[in-house]
Amino acid sequence: MIQQMHRNKRILYHLLFWVIVYTCFTLLFGFYNKDIFKTFLALLFTLPVDVGFTYFVLYFLIPRYLAKTRYFWFLVLFLFSDAVIVVLERAINFYVADRVIDWGMPGYTIPFWHLSIFSLAININIIVFLAASIKLLKNWYLSQQMKNELEVQNKASELALLRSQISPHFLFNTLNNIHTLITKEADVASDAVVKLSEIMRYMLYDTNAERVPLQKEIDYLGSYIDLQRLRIKDPDIIHFQVIGEADGKMVAPMLFIPFVENACKHGEKKSKENGIKILLIIEEQKITLNVINHFPLSTGVQDDTGGIGLRNVTRRLELLYPDSHDLTIRSDSGKFIVELILLMK
Repeated sequence: MIQQMHRNKRILYHLLFWVIVYTCFTLLFGFYNKDIFKTFLALLFTLPVDVGFTYFVLYFLIPRYLAKTRYFWFLVLFLFSDAVIVVLERAINFYVADRVIDWGMPGYTIPFWHLSIFSLAININIIVFLAASIKLLKNWYLSQQMKNELEVQNKASELALLRSQISPHFLFNTLNNIHTLITKEADVASDAVVKLSEIMRYMLYDTNAERVPLQKEIDYLGSYIDLQRLRIKDPDIIHFQVIGEADGKMVAPMLFIPFVENACKHGEKKSKENGIKILLIIEEQKITLNVINHFPLSTGVQDDTGGIGLRNVTRRLELLYPDSHDLTIRSDSGKFIVELILLMK
């Protein structure tokens, strides 16, 4: 319903643009020709061509060439298509409009190749320039809005993320486990201290960047999972696997941890069959995260990722990876399933 309203509003704005443009051209040339009605009829013959060429520039040339800094090909294709459109409109005026409309000048015919063809070119390019200016200004405004929202979202979530991962509860459990291991398994305790320091260092320093190496994010996940394994009798209940090469790939920091943390908090940890499965698949053009955990059917699914919530994570993905991610969250027969796909550009 909302999308339909947005679409209708957009169509209305486009219609308003063309009404204003053609009203201005009709009045301008109507006073020159001393006949506004006939001028309006003449302009109607070339209206479809103007509309088609304008949207060709807006939705094909600009996104595919200008927006991707392919300036040379944009200029070549624009000039070529512009010339074709000018000749086409001149042909419509010469062979159709001027023969249908009686301008009150019997026996007088303007040659096909006439200086008026330059006037046509100017008129067409004025329309395209106006439409493109509005389009680019709108895109810039939306981009600034998204940038500002992302900054606000990052600032708002930064403290929540830190509280989530370096919370007193998390530190207490981890340090308590380490304390228990010191007298029994000193090597394991020492390794746990190292992993805890790596986690804190990563979150306090490395996550300030907009993008971090994927391998660092994987190492962070591995350290977090290893510390979670200290809390359960059978460490193999949490299964973590990475398929593919992470070299050269960059991702937004702390993007995967909310889903992993949610699984570790609420997943059953009684048997390997109902264990927590975390799979990260790295391909050339995409990264896929699959997280599966079981939960008691009587309790339902909790949406709690350490204070930021799955809803906020979803919004962060929309801001960081617009049109280049796919997130599916569902529950099925006592299983909570998350699949996140990131497309690499």
